[in-house]
Parts: sequence; C-alpha cells; structure tokens
Amino acid sequence: MSVAPPPEDRLSIPELLELGRGVRTVVLSAKFGGGHKSTADALRHWWESSIPGGSLQVLDYFEEFVSPVLTSAATIGYTQSVRLFPLGYRMFYHATRDLKPEAPAQQWLNSIGRREVAKYLQTHPADLFIAVHPTPAGALSHLRCTGELRSPVVTVITDYAVHSQWIHPGTDLYLVGSEGVLRGLVDRGVPADRIRVTGIPIRVNSGLLRQREALREKWNLRPDLPCVLVMTGAQGMMRRPWRLFHTIASRPVQGFFLCGKDRALMARLKLWADRYQAFRIMPFVRIVPELMCVSDVLITKAGGLTTSEALAMELPMIIFHPIPGQEYSNRDYLEDA
Repeated sequence: MSVAPPPEDRLSIPELLELGRGVRTVVLSAKFGGGHKSTADALRHWWESSIPGGSLQVLDYFEEFVSPVLTSAATIGYTQSVRLFPLGYRMFYHATRDLKPEAPAQQWLNSIGRREVAKYLQTHPADLFIAVHPTPAGALSHLRCTGELRSPVVTVITDYAVHSQWIHPGTDLYLVGSEGVLRGLVDRGVPADRIRVTGIPIRVNSGLLRQREALREKWNLRPDLPCVLVMTGAQGMMRRPWRLFHTIASRPVQGFFLCGKDRALMARLKLWADRYQAFRIMPFVRIVPELMCVSDVLITKAGGLTTSEALAMELPMIIFHPIPGQEYSNRDYLEDA
C-alpha cells in the first residue's frame, strides 16, 4: 500500500473549498461525546446558508457502516471508562497519542467500517468528504491511499489537541481550531499548506448578545442573583455532578443544570430541586446559545465544542473534572490563551 495519494491527486486549499459549490458533499460524524455531531450540524447549517447549489449530507459513521454490536460496545466502553475509570482512559489516550500510520493498532482502527464505506461509494459517489471524527478520517484516508477513493478528504479536528488518531496520510486538508494545533500537526510531519486554522465549527447566533436583557426577562431571572449554567456533557459524562449540584444550589444563585441524556442523573437531581429551588433541571436541549447568553458563568468539562461556543458568547468558564486526555489539552489551551 502506498503511504499517500499520488502528488497530482492533491488539490490546493482554494480548489478544495471551491468543490463545495454545486457538488455533493458527505460529512461523516459520530455521536460519541456529542461534539462531533454538533460540528456536523454547524457545517450543514453553514453550507445551506452560504454555498448556493451545494448538497451536503451528514451520516453517522457508526450507525451507517459499523455493526450495531461493535457500536454499542464502543459507546458503553467510552462512556463508562470516562465515568468510572478515568485513569484507564487517560492511559489509553496517551498510549495511542503517537501511533504511526503504519502501526498495527492504527491500521486496525482504520479498518473499522472501511469495507462498508467502500461499498457505499460504489452506489453513492460524492465529490467531497468531510470527517469530523477520527475513525472515518482513518478509513477515508486508507481508501484514498489505495486509490479506491478519488474524491478529496477534509478532516475537521474538534479539539484543541493533537493526537495520532486524527493524522492520516490520505487527508487532503485539515481544518483546526488554533495555531497550536497547526504547529502540532506540522511537528508530526503534516505539510503546513494542507492545514487551515478556521476555529472549530460551531453554530452560535452572536446576535443573541444584543437581546440579553429581553431573554433574561423571558426566563424570569432575578437581577440580584448571578445566573449559573452547568453543562455535564451530551452523554452526562461529568464525574460526580451531584456534588457540584449540592455545592452550588445551596448558595444564593439561580440558573440551569443540563444533564444531557443522563436520565438517571436528571431524576436524581429533580428529587433535590424543590429543596434548593436554585436550578432548573434540564435534559439535552438545542437552546444552549440562549442559555449561555443569559448566564453569568458556565461550569462545564472542557469539550472542544462547548468551550468554543462559550468563547463566542463571551461567557466566563469554570472547568470542572475535564475528561483525562483530549479535554486536558483543551483546558490547557484555554489557560494558555
């Protein structure tokens, strides 16, 4: 297998971006953590509003191309390792951080769902592929290197971290969130002309900031109390969130406690909500920008998408129990910046 597509198969950045006009683009995403899906949704919204004649389809890579058993096992393994054994997840993250593309473990990761993608391409050709999760990025890179895929591949890195899982020789263009990630990719051998610092794609209406007072009235927020927004993550992977709830809710505050899709946590907190009456307990919602707009501070892990949205909404953050690994890197980036 060649280690990279033929040089003549490479396209310049302007040519790649121009491909979005009037052609079929496929975004391959995943639900792990929630951030990848949010990035895909932001890209789709931008595409529909900014590129005339462009067609963009978002597919969940694991639902479409990976067996349900493996997908379920990977989902449970990821969420439970983060919740119950964060040290083990951190060890795994660092053990795989510097894998070479030719390493057996990396080759196996790149093989997940790859045959199914190749079959899909035979009947559903596209002009441009965008990966917002490392697994489809690896699979597409392999198909690009072997010549089975001739269309360009763009990888959007959804954290402020550099990890080998994102880096593949068949990738034509990387979209990254910061100059630090650009430098990290260059240090790993990626040519600088194949990287563009765009920020992490988010969907935030900054015009909400001009409506802050009206929105605070809409939510019946008291002007004499600070408003605290707590986000535990789409899958509710913040460690010991109930301790955080008790600590804050017993103080003179008001706000919103978002439990993601963790129904057990939501039920548990609702039992205590009447006692404190500080927080409105909420599940996964699509009005996060509005809640950020009316809040005075955000308490959250250090997910790439959540922190990027908070920066766009000019909302101060307190980082609480970030996931060891990529969220440690996100935390360090925020501190350094």
